Amino acid sequence: MLGDNIRRMRSYSNITKTRLALMVKIGRPLLNRIENGTADIRLSVIAKLADSLATTPDFLLTKHSDEDIRAEIEQREVSAPAPAMRHARLY
Repeated sequence: MLGDNIRRMRSYSNITKTRLALMVKIGRPLLNRIENGTADIRLSVIAKLADSLATTPDFLLTKHSDEDIRAEIEQREVSAPAPAMRHARLY
């Protein structure tokens, strides 16, 4: 469920595995195992993945239909700044 949600959110957002792994600061092999459901994953990594995908850990950990995931992506695109801008400092 977690891996499938991450894979679908990443895919529907046109984010490559390499890019997401860099955003979360994990190796691509670990991301592959997470998406395949074969990795033991720390909550801190789930939180970083959720942040990078502009969602919540709860959303990633709950079963969703494709329509739910697409709606979550559409909602974040309307209401949230781009991931790179969320942490930018305003002077």
